[in-house]
Parts: sequence; C-alpha cells; structure tokens
Amino acid sequence: MPALANPRHEAFAQAIFAGLLNSSRETFSKGRAYQRAGYLAKDAGVKGGSAEVCAGKLLKKVQPIMARVRELQAQLAEQTAETREKCVQELNDLKRDAHAEKAYGAAVSAVMGKAKILNFITDAPQANPADFSQAKSMADIGRKLLQAIGFSSPDDVSIQAAIEANDAFIDRLNAIRDAAQGVTVENGGE
Repeated sequence: MPALANPRHEAFAQAIFAGLLNSSRETFSKGRAYQRAGYLAKDAGVKGGSAEVCAGKLLKKVQPIMARVRELQAQLAEQTAETREKCVQELNDLKRDAHAEKAYGAAVSAVMGKAKILNFITDAPQANPADFSQAKSMADIGRKLLQAIGFSSPDDVSIQAAIEANDAFIDRLNAIRDAAQGVTVENGGE
C-alpha cells in the first residue's frame, strides 16, 4: 500500500506508528499523534481531551489509517528480519544457556515464550474439564479441583481447603436430594 492520498492522514498514520515504536505506553497518545500530523486540538494525552477524542474519531472513520499503520509495522518487521523462526531460535539459545547455568526458571520462561510464539499455549484458561478418573486420593481430587479453576500448583493448605469445600458441597447436594425425596415420598404416599 502506498502512502495515503491525504497528507494529514499519512502524517497521522506515521505519527501513530512512530509513537507505538518509540514511546512507552504512558507517554504515547493518539492525541499527540493527531497534533503531530498538523491537526489543532487541546489536551493531548488527557482522557476526554479534544485531541484524544478527535484522534479516536479519525481512527474509526478513516479505516486506511490503521491499515497503513499495520503495513508500516509489517515493513519494519521485515526490515529487521524478525520472524517466528528467529524468535524461537533465540529462545532456544537462551534456554540452552539458562539450563547450562542451572537457571531453570529462566529456561522454563524461554520454553514458555517459545510455546506462546508457536501458539501451543495461550494466556486464556483452557476450557477442558478436569479429569478426575486418575485421582487416587482426596488430595488428588482437591488438587484437580483447584487446577480446574486455574490454580496450577496448589499447596497442601489450599488442597485441604478444597477438600473441605468439596465435602461441604457434597453434603449440600445430599441435603437437596433428601429434601426432594422426602417430598416425593410424602406426595406418593397419599
């Protein structure tokens, strides 16, 4: 995609791109990019300021601006030769170095980063229900209950609390069943 036909739109896209590239999230603002593109507005960087509001409207109204920003990002990635394969190779090197230094935490972080790049895992919790068929003890059940809600490495105190919560839950279900059967027996006996 060539530069945008409207020079201010192109300047705005370039300013958004430069802001994303060179600034921390605290200092970057679409309102500042809006002003750098030659638009007049006040309160850049202030939520609700006219620069921020006008910049947001422009981004929503003129779709080619965001397409241009994405294109500029893709061009930069291509120029710097950043690829998934290169990132994975760098993480493999870091993992190897960390493992050699017995820095296992760093090695695990490198492996996890590689897994995310390759989309083997995501930050979203998995929707798979816990498989209790392999549980051999109440501690296993407590651990699996906690893991099912995202507590990946529960400690013994938490496992015990989960077992107690499960027991209370089962007691409540039994009470509901008993109450319902009692009503059924009474109604059926008339």
